[in-house]
Amino acid sequence: MSTVLATHGLNFRSAWLELPFDRWELIAPSWAARYQHLEARGEKSLYELDAFTQAAADFLALQGLVRFSPEAWKLYKASAYDSLPLVNSEVYPSASEAHNALQGFVKGMQQLHQMSRAGEVLDAATLLSVLQSVQGHPLTFRTAAVNGPTLGLSPTEVESAFGALLAEVQSQLAAGASPIAVAAWAHYTLTYIRPFSDGNARAAFLLSNYILWRAGLPGIHLKPTQRLGYYRSLQKADAGDLQPWAQLFVQSLQESVLFALSWAPAHILTREEALQAFNQRFADWRSHHDRERSQRIMNNRYTVFDYMEEILRTAAADLDQKLKVEEGRGARALVSKAYPDSPYYHQFTADIVEYARRHGYYFNRGLPRGWFKLKFSLSANKKYQLVFSLHHAGYEDATLVMGAFLHFLEPLKYQKRRVSRRRAPHRKEKAVYLVAPLPLDPPPITFSIRHDVASIRPVLKEYVDKLLGEAITLIGNEIY
Repeated sequence: MSTVLATHGLNFRSAWLELPFDRWELIAPSWAARYQHLEARGEKSLYELDAFTQAAADFLALQGLVRFSPEAWKLYKASAYDSLPLVNSEVYPSASEAHNALQGFVKGMQQLHQMSRAGEVLDAATLLSVLQSVQGHPLTFRTAAVNGPTLGLSPTEVESAFGALLAEVQSQLAAGASPIAVAAWAHYTLTYIRPFSDGNARAAFLLSNYILWRAGLPGIHLKPTQRLGYYRSLQKADAGDLQPWAQLFVQSLQESVLFALSWAPAHILTREEALQAFNQRFADWRSHHDRERSQRIMNNRYTVFDYMEEILRTAAADLDQKLKVEEGRGARALVSKAYPDSPYYHQFTADIVEYARRHGYYFNRGLPRGWFKLKFSLSANKKYQLVFSLHHAGYEDATLVMGAFLHFLEPLKYQKRRVSRRRAPHRKEKAVYLVAPLPLDPPPITFSIRHDVASIRPVLKEYVDKLLGEAITLIGNEIY
């Protein structure tokens, strides 16, 4: 172990191995199956180019270095990342500068990916060479102190610490340490050392991805919306709290898997080519259809729904007791549900479509789905509902996503059913509500139901408990 790292408490210690990186195991089967599928279809290279380019663009946008408008990005991707469509488009800082910065970053990712898959050791000189190609100019170690909340190491220590970091990465990987833990540690440590005057976060991003790729894992994918969480979690790690950084790191792996599950080739086929591809895929699906596998996935799906029902009914009973200020008065928490075989399973389809769009994955409407609803009834005119949706993501049938949204139910009027007075003279009128969304937009949790799902239950409970706290806070703010 390097003295310079140990002196500053930056050494890879057992605390990193004890962090909740095992959450990755919930989605690992989905990644393995999808990557194998892309390899078998000969689409791996096309997928990797799109995955690298999207991840690079998002990370540069997170840092505020490059930004594409949705329209510009659509044109750019459709042209196979040619800079010409960016002219006169909404791009920051300029079309040529954004294109060059992005392509330099992608080139660095491709170079390190190739090295990782070949099992090549990444030393300081090689990483410096890659970083120089990414930056587009010679890279030198900083010679001045850093000002800010995190001061980093002194200029006299940064070069030896940088070399020691890379040596420790190789040592820990050779010893069999968790590659996710090593990658998270290396990313954080490099940003703390700040060996360069510019580009430290990009260097950390590339290094952590090299470590993950070497283990056959997807790289991390951090989105611009995670900017605040990214820098805050690193600051908390500086103060000794590693949990937020670990959670963000695993979430970034989940984002990569969701991208892989949702990816499809961008090129448009002719009618005949499309029919040929469709017939081939349909034949492959029929020949590989496994009744036992399908039954197992269906059983696991229903088990997850049962877990959610149990968790929510327990939570509702607890809330119903604690929210009642006086007997017969106060807020009530009521649970309703729609399993995949319910006639009401489609009730929140529009919300799911929008939720999936915001979080960047493909919502597979052809597979079973359902929802759970926790309704807070404060009064006749003040009702809210917290909806948890369970649905499938991507072009794969064994990956479930849970998302959530909060609604205010605004009463509009009472609508009478058109029925014969003779047959139903005293029929109760039906309440009609305008469903107004409230600003609750948590990231999804994703997990595979390919195998045993017992380990998913505590994750669901943690997700529900967290969102209940956020939802009750938002609802409480509206009470006056």
